[in-house]
Amino acid sequence: MNSASRCFAVVIGACRRWLNGSHLDLVAGANARSWRSRLWLGWLAALLAGTPQAHADDWADYPQRPIKLLLGYPAGGGGDLLGRLFAARLGKELGQPVVVVNKPGVSGALAAAELARTPADGYTLYLADTGILLVSLLHEGNWTDPLQLTPVSPVASLAFAWLAHASFPAGNLRELVLELKARPGQYSYASPGVGTIAHLGAELFSQSLGLELLHIPYKGGGPILADLTSGQLQLGVLSLPAAIAASRTQRVRLLAVTSAKRAPTLPEVPAVAELLPRFQAVTQVFLLAPPGLPSAPVDKLNAAVARALESPALQAEFAAQSAGIQSGSPAELSALLRRESRRWRALAQSLGSRID
Repeated sequence: MNSASRCFAVVIGACRRWLNGSHLDLVAGANARSWRSRLWLGWLAALLAGTPQAHADDWADYPQRPIKLLLGYPAGGGGDLLGRLFAARLGKELGQPVVVVNKPGVSGALAAAELARTPADGYTLYLADTGILLVSLLHEGNWTDPLQLTPVSPVASLAFAWLAHASFPAGNLRELVLELKARPGQYSYASPGVGTIAHLGAELFSQSLGLELLHIPYKGGGPILADLTSGQLQLGVLSLPAAIAASRTQRVRLLAVTSAKRAPTLPEVPAVAELLPRFQAVTQVFLLAPPGLPSAPVDKLNAAVARALESPALQAEFAAQSAGIQSGSPAELSALLRRESRRWRALAQSLGSRID
């Protein structure tokens, strides 16, 4: 029992003993009832005034031990890299290590389910992305509703890139489209998983241009990167951090990015929007806590995230990965998630069987 609970129990116990005790023998009839009511209201007012402060005091020294940060990606992908950079900086701001634990699978739903089962003590968090908002629409089962988890803060936004093995007969976006149109149904592409924003963005791209492509879902970007560089895959859609890493191998070509404009770190790579005006497929990255985490630790975590994102070192690391900084309050994150959920769920429903 924490100090707030002990305070509550002590006050209630004292009220009951006092109201039922011999003190009332001094008063009789209506006076006794009136006196009892006034006393009870006085105790209750004192309790209500003191309990919030007691709750806040419980978290004054938080955190006092390492924090576990769940990632819905396997080790080695772009999301994993971004998560580890963020965890290292957040740990410095909190004064405790933030330990990354990879929990890939079902577009982040396995990580969300683990978060929902953990105590609301502030020592398990989840760095999620927009794909988690679509799980219940795309996968059968009783999955955790991410909107019922505790929003802490936005963190970043990430675009994606179309990549091809060096042997693929196209070296840029326009050549890619011409090759795919010339050989409908003969090519496949890989994404980090069914229902990820990379997947939905790729299907929107294909649908908008009348292309026929087979989708191969992977569990995260790391395995895609490995198969692309080895030549087992011809085409893939990866987050920009992973795409940048892949481009350094000389065995992979970057054909296009899915942001509204060219990425500052890849000025030579065209944006899909240059061929399809207003096209944009970007995932939001954000921090969640278990359901029921009180506002005191949430506010402390939010402030630490804001400081971390203001760090020139982290900003430089994010910029090198073409990740956009996103910050805001828990309420702003909650509103953002609801908007993103409406947008991408509508797209997923419009695509229908193309995303099965």
